Amino acid sequence: MNAGDFLTEAKATIQDRGMEYGHPTDNMQRTARLLSAYLEVPIMDYQVAGIMVLVKLARSMESPKVDTYLDLCAYGAIMGTLHTQEDELYV
Repeated sequence: MNAGDFLTEAKATIQDRGMEYGHPTDNMQRTARLLSAYLEVPIMDYQVAGIMVLVKLARSMESPKVDTYLDLCAYGAIMGTLHTQEDELYV
């Protein structure tokens, strides 16, 4: 796959997962609240997406798979959207 293919597939992944798990904003905000309560420190929604990027990077060190890199692109896009205050994540 080339870079454009990864980005195209990542876009489709965001849309597909949104249909399955709900809007990424809702999911990241819910996870941020849970992490904040568990860790007893404030966690922002965009930080959750950043944590997921780190999880995917760690996985890529063990077993480089296409879906890992697709998820990296998708979580990076979600993080950027959340951190720059854009409301519409479905691209």
